[in-house]
Amino acid sequence: MISVVIATYNRAPMVEQTVRAALEQTRPPHEIVVLDDASTDATPQVLAELAAHQPCIRLLRREVNSGGIASWNEAIGAARGDYLAFCADDDRFLPDHLKESLAYLEADPSIGLVHSSFIDVVETGGLEQREPRRLRSAAPLVTSRGNLLRYLTRYYDWPFHPSTMVLRREVWSRVGEYNPAYALADTEWFVRVVEQFDVAMLPRHGVLNRRHPGNWSNRLGSARMQKEIFEIVEGAIGRLWAGRPWGASAWRAVWRANVRLRLGLTLAQRVRTGHEQAACAAWHGIVQNTGRRTPEWLERAGVAMLHGLCSGRVPRLDNVRQRVSPL
Repeated sequence: MISVVIATYNRAPMVEQTVRAALEQTRPPHEIVVLDDASTDATPQVLAELAAHQPCIRLLRREVNSGGIASWNEAIGAARGDYLAFCADDDRFLPDHLKESLAYLEADPSIGLVHSSFIDVVETGGLEQREPRRLRSAAPLVTSRGNLLRYLTRYYDWPFHPSTMVLRREVWSRVGEYNPAYALADTEWFVRVVEQFDVAMLPRHGVLNRRHPGNWSNRLGSARMQKEIFEIVEGAIGRLWAGRPWGASAWRAVWRANVRLRLGLTLAQRVRTGHEQAACAAWHGIVQNTGRRTPEWLERAGVAMLHGLCSGRVPRLDNVRQRVSPL
């Protein structure tokens, strides 16, 4: 039995497409659990109309908005399937997503969770432009406890797409719920999963990933996301190398250098496009949020230099795919 789980808030037109894409799978789910996190738009009516014609849809509703993480925990906890598939309310499964994901899990019992690449759907002026992400390998890419840190270091920007995840119920039962202490709770949860189960990234595109101004990542912002990713992996290093300080120290050095390099590249890009505040946020991350505290005068000096480099310039985006807030 396969359950699709969707949590939604104030996205009536989008979540309707999300649910319909789940219904149209070549291997249909047994149930689609949709939790409405106290929407104030037409979401309840849209979902009720869908459920009236599709008995596999189970609707849940919160009376008070949870902010997101609690709604996902509640929705996943209500699902009854042996396999669980998650989808954000602004994404859409491609037709064979469940079929191919379940086939792999059923063929290889050593794998607890599968995920895949995706296709960006860039929305501008009422038009859609589809841009497939490059596949990372020709064969399934397996991540385990032993290579987790290497994987996270290499694929820092997109370790996984949450709407492509399909997993055995045992994974959720053993690993536990999303941790509400993190805005990137699915990333922190994914790391905990790989500490206990082997995970495979399938060499295929599983979902359509909507890129639009209302993206959740826009509201969170890249500076905060990078800070949380740093903290999540720091925690994983401590757990994976508990009792072996030499190994923990070596991995922390590698990880911190990797994050500083990527923040440096982000800073250079923000300066090039004239985003002064975003460049300063990246600079703050480098000097204060990567495992070291530098003197305040050094941070102020860097901010002054960035102000000079960006002064009088109009911020721009180089392409329509750059939707994540530069802050």
